[in-house]
Amino acid sequence: MHKTIIAFLFTIFIFTGRSAPAAEKSIGVIFSGDLPRYHEAHKAFVTALARAGFDQSRVAIYVQTPNPDAMSWTNSARKFVSVEVDAIVAYGAPAAAAALSETDTIPVVFSYVYDPVACGVKKTNSTGVSSKVPMVTLLKTLKSITPFSRLAAVYNPDERDSVMQLDELIKNAAVLGFQIIEIKVKSPGEAKAKMSRDTGADCVYISCSAAVDKDTQGIMDAANRKKIPAVTQVPGMVEKGVLLALTPSSTEQGEIAAAQVARILKGERPSDIPVENAKKVDLVLNLKAANALSLKVPFDVLNTATKVIK
Repeated sequence: MHKTIIAFLFTIFIFTGRSAPAAEKSIGVIFSGDLPRYHEAHKAFVTALARAGFDQSRVAIYVQTPNPDAMSWTNSARKFVSVEVDAIVAYGAPAAAAALSETDTIPVVFSYVYDPVACGVKKTNSTGVSSKVPMVTLLKTLKSITPFSRLAAVYNPDERDSVMQLDELIKNAAVLGFQIIEIKVKSPGEAKAKMSRDTGADCVYISCSAAVDKDTQGIMDAANRKKIPAVTQVPGMVEKGVLLALTPSSTEQGEIAAAQVARILKGERPSDIPVENAKKVDLVLNLKAANALSLKVPFDVLNTATKVIK
């Protein structure tokens, strides 16, 4: 009863100003950034959780979309730990890391974490789904479209999954024969300014950082002025002008997380639930961007792409 009262007051004060529904369980949700891919994954999460028998009559779901910085992620995690929610769902490595730094007892289920082990978010009280897709496939496909030699990597050194992507780029650079130009971005306002400088890059990679993603348009404005293509492993960016993307399914990310949360709410321990990998992967090509850059796309790339924007 004490826990229910606290959760009720917490909901009134922190979230919507409306009373919480009477529910058996409570779930705290933290976004690493207020980003479309997290919203899409969460929508699928809620639907799949209801199908698994945990609709809003049984589970109260509270969502926090903090600013993309360490203190905000930690504050969101502390709020959920203080009211002892039954599980925390974290979208992105920063939110997952923040939650796990605040509790080793409350189950944490992560989604959209590029490499859970490397990011340090696989603990005894956590499980989830990885968003990692083959970096080498993306880079080889780009090489078949344009023989780039200097790739600018826009990333946030404070976001673990963004750093993991940089590390993987560096490994592939040695094999595929290109140079990495690191562009560090810790806040959205930095991206466009740093991309506008003369780096000598002939291509740009946009990482999964929340801070970076917030200024995708600024990055693309700079890239378009320089007439260089952009690639990513983040869903939704091809529609913003990126040439090529290899991305996981946001719907699948949410559905897998829901299945894992349902198992936990039924009594299973997170340590007994294996981390799952992304299975549904899209290769998305922007022909409009290719034409603007005077790039000829090989037929095999067109044939392989699961989605083509004309």
